[in-house]
Amino acid sequence: MNGWLSPYRVIDLTDERGLLAGSMLARLGAEVIQVEPPHGNRGRRTAPFDAEGRSCYWSAFAAGKKSVVLDLADAGNRERFLALVATADFLIESETPGYLDSLDLSREQLRAARPDLIHVSITPFGSDGPKRHFADAELILWAAGGPLHPNRDNNGVPLRISVPQAYLHAAADAAAGALIAHLARVTSGRGQHVDISVQQSVTQATIGSHLAAAVGHAGFSVLNPPQTPGTKAKLDLSGSGSRTRRSKWVVRDGLVEMHLGMGPATGERTNNLFAWMREANALPAELDDWNWVTLPKRLESGELNEESLEFARGAVARFLADKTKVEIQTEALARKLLASPINDVGDLLASEQLIARGAFQTVTEGDCTRTIPWAFAHGPDDMFAQASPAPQLGADTAEILAQLSNTQEIDA
Repeated sequence: MNGWLSPYRVIDLTDERGLLAGSMLARLGAEVIQVEPPHGNRGRRTAPFDAEGRSCYWSAFAAGKKSVVLDLADAGNRERFLALVATADFLIESETPGYLDSLDLSREQLRAARPDLIHVSITPFGSDGPKRHFADAELILWAAGGPLHPNRDNNGVPLRISVPQAYLHAAADAAAGALIAHLARVTSGRGQHVDISVQQSVTQATIGSHLAAAVGHAGFSVLNPPQTPGTKAKLDLSGSGSRTRRSKWVVRDGLVEMHLGMGPATGERTNNLFAWMREANALPAELDDWNWVTLPKRLESGELNEESLEFARGAVARFLADKTKVEIQTEALARKLLASPINDVGDLLASEQLIARGAFQTVTEGDCTRTIPWAFAHGPDDMFAQASPAPQLGADTAEILAQLSNTQEIDA
């Protein structure tokens, strides 16, 4: 299990903002050398932490890599680093634009060391343009990219998007960009610079709105959702109230994501839910004549209103409350409902589907055992390498530098 990228070497200069990119290439078998400063990569000090204070973030995103310590502020170490670059196929970094230039490690110098190098940069707003030096934070990047706009509360105030993940989007794009550039190199013999902007990466999170017309919601816009005639209210095409954070339902063992879809695209699925409720004698008589395909017209005419929808939501909530996530998933598949369990980490680790696809592997890191995410796609058995634990700081410095010395002696 060497992986498809086993012939290739990657120099990884990223910190917690870009570790996933090198991690994905390492899982595919590339030799990924994490070059760290003497005090260690910041990813080693990134939450969440286990009971012993060790970073689970580092364990997940540095698994499969090697660690070499080089203080790049030192001229002698910069020479060693350039010699290391000369042996590499890819270099990935997540520094502020201009930082490597300040260390005398410009793009031109890197290219001189390895003319066909694939150099990948992950930056907040890109390596050029008027915002290239702007400070960033998770909230800033989501706001600048657009996805905060549709993620608002009842008063229109944007909501922070869960745990930090903007750089994960960008790092995954960086890994894909590196491989696309490699494909071009195979045919042309030329390396190139792959310039990843986090702002542009997170913008893709709103791309689903572009498909609205194809599923029957012509004219839909995140900026201007449909408005009910004669009212100031925006018509929510999910009767569960997706714009009002009402698509999460409490069940016996957790949460289920389910939309009470209405209109021609999704209304029939909600009719299926109400049919299930009718069979279980759990559908109030007031809701028996509801057809969710044509429901928007009844709302627009004023025959039904928000109070009517709230009554329906209450009936659905009571119906689901004593059911488990597995029960609901089984019925959703059989009845074609727009419902899916919201899995926690325990659910994922126990998932027969993920286990069958080799999504996790267990490694021994120091004196502890880690179960880590590994295969991110499904393919031939030799597609991914065998997992190995995240390295201790500088664990591979002596070996890698000795290889460089031997190579230089042979060249001499």
